[in-house]
Amino acid sequence: MGSYTELSHRVEEHLRNPESDKEASQIIERGLQSLPVLGEFLRRDMPIEQTERLETLLKAILFAAMSRPISGPDARQIAQFQKDLGFILKYKSYAIKAATPVGYSIFLQNEQEGFSFQRHIVHKLEVFHILSVKPGGYVFLCDFADWKKIYEKRSFECWFAGEPNPRYDRYRFVPDPGDIFIISELGVVHTVIGCVLEEFATVSTDMVDRLHDQNIGKKIPPHFNRASADPILRAVQPPAQNRLVKGLGEKQFERIQPAPVPGGERTVFCDAFVTAARCVIEPGRETSLTHDDMRAVLLRMNGRGTVVVADSSECVPAPPRLPFDQGDLFLIPPGIHYAVRNEGDGYLTYSEHCIAPEVAFI
Repeated sequence: MGSYTELSHRVEEHLRNPESDKEASQIIERGLQSLPVLGEFLRRDMPIEQTERLETLLKAILFAAMSRPISGPDARQIAQFQKDLGFILKYKSYAIKAATPVGYSIFLQNEQEGFSFQRHIVHKLEVFHILSVKPGGYVFLCDFADWKKIYEKRSFECWFAGEPNPRYDRYRFVPDPGDIFIISELGVVHTVIGCVLEEFATVSTDMVDRLHDQNIGKKIPPHFNRASADPILRAVQPPAQNRLVKGLGEKQFERIQPAPVPGGERTVFCDAFVTAARCVIEPGRETSLTHDDMRAVLLRMNGRGTVVVADSSECVPAPPRLPFDQGDLFLIPPGIHYAVRNEGDGYLTYSEHCIAPEVAFI
């Protein structure tokens, strides 16, 4: 029995019997050899529980690979795997969550639907970048102490259905595309309703206390599938300007200015456990060759070009490159050199998510 077929059977058995450690450990022990098989399964439309079961295996494999110095060929295998896989799709009643194993996601929310009203129960940094706002869309931010004072289930349900209520209205904010919200405190009650957004987070799975869950009992729409989601995700474009929105009631605004970099400019949304940024590269130009010894880098491309993915021995005279097109994703391991070249006629933009493996792969 060939190794690919054997690994496929092991993955199928793991999905049938998730309590068995034998299959999981043998898939993980194969290391990068298991990536093509996991990629095939992760591109299927499956319930979230099964998807996240396989995502856990993927994280373990990537963490092992990134916990030691990695060669250029192995780094390119990981980068190409992420490009071929694209997003890991998780279907909820209110949205398609397009995730990656390192905590970068795009949410395609339904109109007037979104996350539960929630707070973090363990430390998790989330950076919400609003890409577009549908009719009735908003962000809700409230201190947990205030939430306990104002929340009453019946009145809140009426407010959520559209009835004005000043107790809740003061925490409701209609964002502009390009607005940035940083959730870094455990005591912040938050949600996003009716938006398309990028999320730069420390982990890709939910770690929340759902204080009011308006989505209980709702079914996943039948049109939520990869065939319909992939073209929408590839077409998502970032806004040209950004502002940081602060405050839980009254808001304060800070325009985020881009900084010049070789080939274009870079706008940093947040630089903490996660560095979240948007880069713009001029036609025919290229970024400088860079690397991060401690953190993995996830890139989501809006345009066409090539990306260098090379270890230090491969950087001269002509480092190896991988081509990309609109919407492609690349995962660059720590210590690996990379540079992005715009080979299209217009401006290239890309999202950049930098995170340490020991943070992302918990």
